[in-house]
Amino acid sequence: MKTRALKNYGSSVGVEAFDIDWTNKEEVEELGRLSADQCIVLVKDKITTKELFTAMLSWGDASQALIHEYVIQKKLSGRHWRKLLTNIGYISQDNIDLAGVSTVTYRKGDRGRPRGLFQNGELDWHSDQCATDDSQRIIGLQSISDSANSQTQFLCTHDAFESLSSDMRSMIKELIVKHKWVDNLMAPDLNEDQTMLLRYNMVPIDGMETYLYRETATGRPGIKFPSHTFDGFVGMTRAESDKIITDLKKAVYKDQFVFTQNWQDGEIVFMDQEITLHKRPTNIKDGDKRLMARCITYVNHLFPDAEYGRRASSVRYNGQVLSKNEFAKVVDQDRRDAFRYEELHAA
Repeated sequence: MKTRALKNYGSSVGVEAFDIDWTNKEEVEELGRLSADQCIVLVKDKITTKELFTAMLSWGDASQALIHEYVIQKKLSGRHWRKLLTNIGYISQDNIDLAGVSTVTYRKGDRGRPRGLFQNGELDWHSDQCATDDSQRIIGLQSISDSANSQTQFLCTHDAFESLSSDMRSMIKELIVKHKWVDNLMAPDLNEDQTMLLRYNMVPIDGMETYLYRETATGRPGIKFPSHTFDGFVGMTRAESDKIITDLKKAVYKDQFVFTQNWQDGEIVFMDQEITLHKRPTNIKDGDKRLMARCITYVNHLFPDAEYGRRASSVRYNGQVLSKNEFAKVVDQDRRDAFRYEELHAA
């Protein structure tokens, strides 16, 4: 495997990898370590989605948002979860034998429903499962067909963090972000079903908390930037919080840190989800035929002893540290209450 600099990109983090021997276990694992450290890795090899996901599973366990996982496994069940379970099924139906893989497309099934995630519009800056502190995860975003003239942008926060004063970096290491979900803020053109999918991936219940400072499994420091879910910092007023986040936006959202991928079929971008953001500036509309695959795994097989390589067993919520099962019960009751309200007002 060889690497070279990404074109039209000013950050110190991110590379293109090429001449990869996908049959060589050591080389595939080297690609995983590279992706964990460099945060953005472009690969132009045309491999199948199954081959891609198999390679990524050698890096770590398959990753799925906690509430999605619990609904699929029937750990959370009942009428109030049926809609979410149905929606998850639609985005997974093209990859039924690949748990952990979803489709990103506007293509529709027999009943006229989109068969993929993020079927419509633009997407603002975000990261997967943004309100959960966990070990490093990698998304492999693969262009399968009809991807020409579409874009995805990537932004690793490492350089921005390193550019800050020592006092600001020290403060960031102490700050805890409060998260709140607002429908249609990150993805204003998604329909109701897709918005539900997104919400239960990102902020299943308001009041979730994450540390602002994070690292890759290789120890590269950066910021778990809250973007559209920001609801202040723990222990600060909203005015104090907004001032800090405004200053951070100025440091983070710089063109020199943004890598723009102009897609061609068969290309893959591996992207970290702890200190790296991505967005879709292309406005996907009804009739668009673009088909992408989205594979996501941890890197715990490659970094079993790293602080940011071990999978988390708890969730921060309203000043508490809850086990995953305890947190799921809180979300279950919240969804049950919302469902009853919806039924009452629909009658």
